[in-house]
Amino acid sequence: MFEREKCELCGECLANCLYLGYDLERAKAEITKLYQGEASEVLERCITCFGCEEYCPNQAHPFDLILEGMAKHNKKPVSPEMIQMMEARYLSDRPYQPPHLSEPVIDGCVFYKTHPHLFQGPLFEGATILRGRPVFCYVLFLHLGDREVLERRAPQVIANLERSGAKEIIFFHDDCYALVHNLAPRMGIKMSFSALHILEYIRRWLEENQERVKPLNIKIAYQRPCASRYSPEKDKELERIFELVGVERVKRKYDRERALCCGGAFLARGNPPREIQERNLEDALEAGAEELVCLCPICMDMLSGPAQELGFKLTHIVELVNRTVI
Repeated sequence: MFEREKCELCGECLANCLYLGYDLERAKAEITKLYQGEASEVLERCITCFGCEEYCPNQAHPFDLILEGMAKHNKKPVSPEMIQMMEARYLSDRPYQPPHLSEPVIDGCVFYKTHPHLFQGPLFEGATILRGRPVFCYVLFLHLGDREVLERRAPQVIANLERSGAKEIIFFHDDCYALVHNLAPRMGIKMSFSALHILEYIRRWLEENQERVKPLNIKIAYQRPCASRYSPEKDKELERIFELVGVERVKRKYDRERALCCGGAFLARGNPPREIQERNLEDALEAGAEELVCLCPICMDMLSGPAQELGFKLTHIVELVNRTVI
């Protein structure tokens, strides 16, 4: 929920948006409209990338204010029928039966089915993968401008994860980690398990298996997922991983807090703008990157076409690690 008492109407959340193009004065005016419950063009132009969550200096959660405005003024980027259809797509009509556990326990969401090759290799030796619709996190619906579905379904998702009996669960997808790390606690949902991001797990695995790692000695750029706006502190894990596998993260314009969306967040409002995707990729190439390393499988899917046209290699971070292991 938006924390009104923390908001100082400074406008930083909107002034730093890479897509609105507001100066600080305009940003202050528009956030004031939203704060007062008035309509703002932000409600029609927001691509739901979560960037304002990171830009807010007071952690007031301005994206939640935008979602409130979308609901109040009927400005969600998709129809109620589309939201209902999408919710039905991910519902599970059977009680969740978690598998027999062996450590590590990894929440693979729906990606174990859609991207099974990303669950292969030494990182997953002996692992239990929690997967399928019962553990789907519903953070996707924030990209559709809808918070109600997430609030309605999150308690059951957490309950299903609890039923696994795991003391520690590693979250493969950034959205799923955003749910357990940030969103669910703010909804008052308690969890008995410890949540670990896949980056922290990879860093830990590499440090424990340094004798098996051969440095790659290449230059890479990194594609930051939208949901990383909810946990930007884990960038330190990423830097350590790159150090351990022997890659150099190039310095470029669209990185870290200024990362451009892969295009997935634009889908609710139509087709992703090719110009933004190409600007992102060309920025990485001009900085000297030999590969673009992704954390989110959706980023891989969205950027695959434009990257192929530019002759730029996309690599998931799991694939990167697998290449280093002797």
